[in-house]
Amino acid sequence: MNIEYLPNKGFTINSVKIEWNSKRNTVREKLGNKHKEDDNIIDMAQFFDGDESMNIHQKRDVYENLNSKNNMLFLNYDKDNNLKELEVHSGFSILIDNIKLDFGKDISNFIKQFQKNGIEYSETEKGNYLLPKLKITIADSESMGGEGTGLYYFYATSDISHLME
Repeated sequence: MNIEYLPNKGFTINSVKIEWNSKRNTVREKLGNKHKEDDNIIDMAQFFDGDESMNIHQKRDVYENLNSKNNMLFLNYDKDNNLKELEVHSGFSILIDNIKLDFGKDISNFIKQFQKNGIEYSETEKGNYLLPKLKITIADSESMGGEGTGLYYFYATSDISHLME
């Protein structure tokens, strides 16, 4: 299964274009409503003298086994249910500017291809890379608690300011 990532615009999945800031119901309809809603409130008030405005409202839909087996992605939304983030955990090839990312393949090869195309990156921790121009992070299995240097995690967002702090 393929995803084409379109920096600053969104992505396509199996020829269905999904744009950043799209409404949650619209995205669900485009993807055939094959999701599991996974909304949570993370209570942070205890760390801020009881201030509940500091709670984190996580809104996301989980998609597993879209049109095939062994794939998983998360779509994350803001408080107004507008699409903000894409997280891919397995089962997809991701195309970005003629660079094809395949899960399980050595992440250093992808970093070299990005470098060759003039895309700057920083290694935020061993095996975890931030590519600010593309507004993505990629991580290998070892950095996510597994073994090896194969691509294990892909994250794309409409706004990376929270990653630049």
